[in-house]
Amino acid sequence: METYIALLRGINVGGKNKIKMADLRAALLGEGFQDVTTHLQSGNVILKTGKKPREAMQSILEDVTHSAFGIRPQYFVRTVQEWERLIAENPFEEEAKDDPSHVLAVLMRKPFEATEVEKLQELIQGPEKIRAGCEALYITYPAGIGTSTVGKTPGWNKLVGSGTGRNWNTVLKLLEIARS
Repeated sequence: METYIALLRGINVGGKNKIKMADLRAALLGEGFQDVTTHLQSGNVILKTGKKPREAMQSILEDVTHSAFGIRPQYFVRTVQEWERLIAENPFEEEAKDDPSHVLAVLMRKPFEATEVEKLQELIQGPEKIRAGCEALYITYPAGIGTSTVGKTPGWNKLVGSGTGRNWNTVLKLLEIARS
């Protein structure tokens, strides 16, 4: 059995695409997944099943969610080992230690070039910093996320908008749950 961490994109935001986590757990258990756990209402799932390629897992989870709830949010799936690598690659180690709620890891499904991220950083007018990891973007919001205008930076939505992010507290908590 392999343990997977799966993040849903775009659910329970602004009253749209509502899914109760208890209902999601029940739907996934009903499809044969084991030890299904959720964390928060933003769509964080830890589950076990036989080893499958990431794309296959994402597709299966999307199909189950569509069948059960009539919506098809994207899933971003990683194994525990891939999640550990995500944590190890964080270029904002000090910021994550001092202010973890203002550091985000944004998981991506499509490859991106580090040069795209560097160009985007050059255009950012505020104190935010963005860096490329192997399969994720890392962003720090030293002045806070809610007041940030970084989302208006040209190219931001094209690059960052295709992923799903979690703050560093959640990133660490998901690993803790997956290991338990």
